[in-house]
Amino acid sequence: MSQMRGLGRRKAVQLGALALLTFAGLTLAQLTRYVVGAGVEYSAGDVAAFDIRAPYRITFVSDIDTNRRRDLAEASVSPIFTSPDTQVSRRQMATALNLIDRIREIRAEAGTKPDEKVLQLTAMPEVVIGESVARRIVTLNDSSWNRIGSQLLAVLDVAMRSPIHPDNLDKARAGANNIISFSLNSEEADIVSQLVSALIVPNTNYDSAATEAARRAARENVKSVERSFESNQIVIRSGQVIGPADLEALEKMNLRRPTLSLTSILSAMLFSATAVFVLALAMIETRQSLFKRQVRNSALSAAALVAMLLLARWLLPGHGVLPYLAPLATVAIVITNWSGLLPGVVSAIVLGALVGLSMDKQIEFAACISISGVIACLTLGRAERLSNFLRAGALAGVGQALTVLAFNLRAYQPNDAAQLTIYLIASITSGVLSAGLSLVILYLTGMVFGITTIVQLIELSRLSHPLLQEMVTKAPGTYHHSLMVANLAEHAAERIGADSLLTRTGAYFHDIGKMANPYFFIENQLDGQNPHDQLDPLTSSAVLRNHVSDGLKLASKYRLPASIRSFIAQHHGTLKTNYQYAKAVQQGGDVDPRPFRYAGPRPQSKEIALVMLADSSEAAVRSSRSNSAEEMDAVIRRVFSERLNEHQLDDSDLTLREMEVARLSFLETLRGMYHPRIVYPQVAGAQPLAPSQPAMPARAGDQELAAP
Repeated sequence: MSQMRGLGRRKAVQLGALALLTFAGLTLAQLTRYVVGAGVEYSAGDVAAFDIRAPYRITFVSDIDTNRRRDLAEASVSPIFTSPDTQVSRRQMATALNLIDRIREIRAEAGTKPDEKVLQLTAMPEVVIGESVARRIVTLNDSSWNRIGSQLLAVLDVAMRSPIHPDNLDKARAGANNIISFSLNSEEADIVSQLVSALIVPNTNYDSAATEAARRAARENVKSVERSFESNQIVIRSGQVIGPADLEALEKMNLRRPTLSLTSILSAMLFSATAVFVLALAMIETRQSLFKRQVRNSALSAAALVAMLLLARWLLPGHGVLPYLAPLATVAIVITNWSGLLPGVVSAIVLGALVGLSMDKQIEFAACISISGVIACLTLGRAERLSNFLRAGALAGVGQALTVLAFNLRAYQPNDAAQLTIYLIASITSGVLSAGLSLVILYLTGMVFGITTIVQLIELSRLSHPLLQEMVTKAPGTYHHSLMVANLAEHAAERIGADSLLTRTGAYFHDIGKMANPYFFIENQLDGQNPHDQLDPLTSSAVLRNHVSDGLKLASKYRLPASIRSFIAQHHGTLKTNYQYAKAVQQGGDVDPRPFRYAGPRPQSKEIALVMLADSSEAAVRSSRSNSAEEMDAVIRRVFSERLNEHQLDDSDLTLREMEVARLSFLETLRGMYHPRIVYPQVAGAQPLAPSQPAMPARAGDQELAAP
């Protein structure tokens, strides 16, 4: 008893220290806005309410003006193209020769009507010839066409020697008219111009590497732009619309940070004290005693709240869409997992209030953060599936979006639709990000601090786990027994509101130590021979009790989390191996019962207590071969009564009402497992089946050998 009081005092000291650290962390997180540029008073587009003057003479490099000039210099660089490709020019000259020959053939066709020749010319694949040009070509005399053909080749040869790219293609085609010889009449010159324009094509390619290099060089050649202000010079005038360059000047002069004052410090301390007090009340009011809960969980909850507040006060103020996108509901989700529903809800409200104080739209952001966090907590449930997190995150995002919509509809204008849509999309995305970030945080903290997380439990609850697969091979009877115990305990856990996923997973692994000596346990004795008959009672008891220590060794080897190892160590509590103890008493009279007891400790949680009761009940019902519900009920009642009388459930917080619910659940499940079978009549003329081996009679000690 004195040891328990000592542990209580030590935990009280730890919790007190944690409360002081949380108070200090929340206070410092609020005051960071006075030492970093997080407490923004002006944003781009705001109108200055008064003249802002430089507190001292300053000269600084303006990144905004420098980048603006560099952007202009970069934009002034024209695209660079490669040298003319001679192959393209030769190909076009060959096309021109073929075109001239083909036109000459069409013109020379005897017996072909002029309209048909026009149709042939307009249908030529090499170039597109308009109908009016085609008619003129058909009516030309041969000497005139010969001059046109000769001039076409000459003009195309000169034009294709210049660099031509898509940007100057029209210019090159227009310039070809200046090359046409003046010896041609206007009609001939027009035909040459039409044909040459169709044959001139780009002969260079865009050189992206050279263009980028030229643009980089243009940026680098721009010198940094400096801005100077004299002491007391006006930086921003009253009524002026504040731009990015103005904000930069304010940052350089540290004018965007509020002045730290004694009243600011006192205000932050009062807010922190209130937050710690409310959080402490929430922790105390959770269903699990604060002194039985791991201090580590409470410490992680406090650290998550302080860290998120610190990041939010640093990063969010002064940004347009980022506050709506920030996954602040993460804090509520992880604290709900670590400390319970009520602390999660309270932390969401506290975070919303403390972050909202630093924002321009204080009430809106406080409401958004609080409502999304509360919705995430209330919809998370027991978080026994990954889908629970996704659902909680999605609903938190929807809740935040509706809150944003409610606040912005009051002053809605048609031109606000695009911005409001962005805010709504960001809010919904924030919920999804909160779910994903929560899973990452829970997984990492589970690995680092040994806290059992939903991700670990889901992975361990799969029957494909190596340890369970090994049990199938080495101890198939124990494997089947563990599955039945898991079903019993899980159903009961669901009905009393305990963690059913943890209960089922712990039941799967509670007897893994039997794999070290599987045939010393009756469920694995297929041939009816019991090796315990050859052992003295104390050795027999030691073999049975060793499955707990063997299980813990296997759990350590496979790195099972501490919560699962607790099922292995505590599912027998400090019970005696009654059969061996009774046998020792028969042989030797007065026998000390302590060597026959399991090392314990007794079950420290409802989940482990349910596995203890399910383990004993399943083994007792199986060994008694009960055929009716009344017999099963009597066996289960006896098991529950024995565990109560032996004080094995004193540390588990399991109430008498919850025990009654669990007993009824066990009875219902066991009736389904061991329901009576129909005796089928033998068909006339059918070969009778060989008589089955008679069932082994119930034997004193079967329950102990099944390791309840």
